[in-house]
Amino acid sequence: MIKLKYFFKFEKSKKFDLPLRNLIKKINDAIGLTKSESIVFWFLILAFTFGIVVKLVHGDAAKDESSKFDYSVFDKEFEKRSAEIEKVVSNKSNTISENFAGKDAESVVSSFKVNINTATKEELMKIPGIGPKMAEQIIKHREVYGEFKRIEDIMNVKGIGQKKFEKMKNYLTTN
Repeated sequence: MIKLKYFFKFEKSKKFDLPLRNLIKKINDAIGLTKSESIVFWFLILAFTFGIVVKLVHGDAAKDESSKFDYSVFDKEFEKRSAEIEKVVSNKSNTISENFAGKDAESVVSSFKVNINTATKEELMKIPGIGPKMAEQIIKHREVYGEFKRIEDIMNVKGIGQKKFEKMKNYLTTN
C-alpha cells in the first residue's frame, strides 16, 4: 500500500522559489502570520481577487435594464390598501368618540367592568394582564373557594399580586 505521505510529496519548483515565494514570505513576516494564518490569508486574498475579476468580466450583465424588477404595480396596490385601511380605522375611531362624547374616563372604564364571579374565560381575558392560563386559574379558584366577596380577593389567585391587581382593578367588579 502506498503511504499518502510520500504520495503527496511535491518537489519544490525552482521557478516558484524565486520572486513570488520571497514576496509572500516577506509579507507574512511583516504581518506576523503563522503558517495556518498565512494559508487562510492568501486563500481569502485569492478568493476576493477572483470575485473582483468575475465581477469586472460579467459586470455588464448586471447593468441590463431588462433584468430589473418594476415595483410600481406593488406600490400602487400598497397605497390603495393603505387608504382602505385608513378609511376603516378613521370611521371606527369616529364611532367610538361619538359613543363616549361628553363622558369622563371613569365612566368609560366602568362600562367595561367584568364581573369576576360570573365571567367566562373569554370575558376574563379582556382584562389587562389576564391571559388564557390566568383566566383558567381564576375560574378554578372560584370553583374551589366560591365567589369573590370583593375585588381585592382576586389577589388570592396564584400569579396575581399587588402590581397586577393595581393594573386591573378598574376593570373588575363582584356584583
